[in-house]
Amino acid sequence: MSSLQKIRQKTVEFHQLAAQPEECAVGDPLGGCRITPYGYSVMLKKLMEFAEGKIVMALEGGYNLDSIANSVLACVEVLVEEKPLSGSSEAYPFESTWRVIQAVREKLSPFWPILKFELSKKLTDGKAPPIQISCSDSDGENDICANIVSEDLEKAVQDILQPFSELRVDEVSTVSAPWRLELSKIDVWYATFGSNMCKSRFLCYIQGGQVEGMRKACAGSLDKSPPKEILWKTVPHRLFFGRDQTKTWGPGGVAFLHPESNSQNRAYMCLYRITLEQFNDVLLQENVSRFDLSSPVFDLTDLDSIMEKGKPVEVLERGWYRNVVHLGNESGIPILTMTCTLSDVESFKSGLHPLCAPAKEYADTLVRGLVGGNQFSEEEAMAYILEASTNPL
Repeated sequence: MSSLQKIRQKTVEFHQLAAQPEECAVGDPLGGCRITPYGYSVMLKKLMEFAEGKIVMALEGGYNLDSIANSVLACVEVLVEEKPLSGSSEAYPFESTWRVIQAVREKLSPFWPILKFELSKKLTDGKAPPIQISCSDSDGENDICANIVSEDLEKAVQDILQPFSELRVDEVSTVSAPWRLELSKIDVWYATFGSNMCKSRFLCYIQGGQVEGMRKACAGSLDKSPPKEILWKTVPHRLFFGRDQTKTWGPGGVAFLHPESNSQNRAYMCLYRITLEQFNDVLLQENVSRFDLSSPVFDLTDLDSIMEKGKPVEVLERGWYRNVVHLGNESGIPILTMTCTLSDVESFKSGLHPLCAPAKEYADTLVRGLVGGNQFSEEEAMAYILEASTNPL
């Protein structure tokens, strides 16, 4: 018996250890790999065949409880062999995947001329359904996430690669431009007055993740480019703190800006120059616990309307920050913020919605933003927040 045979014989006497990284699961705000429960079950089944059934599964990572539960259930069913593997073999790339493919082709086309030819419309028209993202502090955040549809991971990869292997140069067509391409060309100033005044916290809405004090991670935007510019302004609006609990910060109030101006008030705002596409992603993350990415909630028509009429636009049916307010222009670029509605302000005044001072972790983040932006000393920033949280509406 050879040494290799002895090693193999000895190896099968031990259990195989399978670490299951759940941040790779579809719906997880950090991983971005989008492995479905069926994908996990297929990989585990193949590993069990290799290990001749001697296997231990260890759970590691994961930041979406529904994704973890669905993936673990699929794997446990494989372990106990309760039901055969089942799933759909039909799969298409996500819209964001096509954007990456197109961007790579454009970058490489000067070196490989064949990439200048556009892909077949039959190929590019197939797109996966919009993904569901859970990431809001708003009043819709307790909705039950949509069920994750299983799909055959191996077959999906083959389905995607096969058309490319058969691609002919003479199959020239135009790739349809999604709404994101149009809005990615429009810049706006996103004016922040709460925790997003802290740049590292705001970047969680752009690039994903979380900062100190946050209890859950953000999914981030599809376009993860940092702001092109950052500046500070004061506006004649009232800052106040309301609600008494969020998933992101725990107990305590969060910041709101009164949508109507008042010359007696002054609020400090950190302005980030981002695209209108990114503004839509931030707007959604601030307001809803689940949403698709098939269309914008604040489009060019809304932008034209809010600039022409000067009236806030309620872009969603629910959400604590569903009211988009135009605060003027800077260098010819519109300044937009998102806050509560006037009806919400009345609810805060009546006590229907609670007014509440911010938790220490949340207030500390505001202080870091104000101090880091050279607007206040630490003591002055704390006094500014205290005044806003104690003065009556």
